[in-house]
Amino acid sequence: MCECITTVNADLKQHNTMLVFTLLGNPSRALVDTMQIETGRGKKKAVPVVASYCPFCGERYQAKAEQAAA
Repeated sequence: MCECITTVNADLKQHNTMLVFTLLGNPSRALVDTMQIETGRGKKKAVPVVASYCPFCGERYQAKAEQAAA
């Protein structure tokens, strides 16, 4: 699979945000949850992402059967 989540998290760090990424179902769908790194008054709120393709590079997430065969 692609390395987009790592790259995007590095870019989002300056916004006090990181992606929490989970693959669900068959075929796979990405449930992307975000969370604040630092909390408290005046801190930026986390910005909110279910996709069957990587939302960053467009690579298709494989079905579980395809992942096992790869």
